[in-house]
Amino acid sequence: SGASYQTVCGRFRGYQVGSPDAFRKLTDAIATNIETYYVDGVTVTYGSPGNRQHVFTYAAGLTETTNFVAASCPCASGWAPPQFVGSDYYCESGNPRPYWGDSHEFYSSNVLWDRQQCGGNESTCCNP
Repeated sequence: SGASYQTVCGRFRGYQVGSPDAFRKLTDAIATNIETYYVDGVTVTYGSPGNRQHVFTYAAGLTETTNFVAASCPCASGWAPPQFVGSDYYCESGNPRPYWGDSHEFYSSNVLWDRQQCGGNESTCCNP
């Protein structure tokens, strides 16, 4: 409280488990409210509950190579992020296959959000 900043620095190292849905909307109410679930991934915010402000979001999509629109990253024809996210996000999948595995599969060979190993429909996702 009372602190000001101009830059936020940090690093996330994530791995995909199961079948994340990036910005897939479950309901319109959820997709438009920063206080609820709006992404499969990590989000950076500031402020207190009820007055939270968005800084940046790291989203995880379902698969790199197949276009499952509801669960893909926006750069791979997936659903756009909520308005309050704007263009302050990055989305990537750790699953190189054209299908998803079981809900507990751990994709340990592809680190998320490192702008590496983006194949197929996701190839444009690695471009800043």
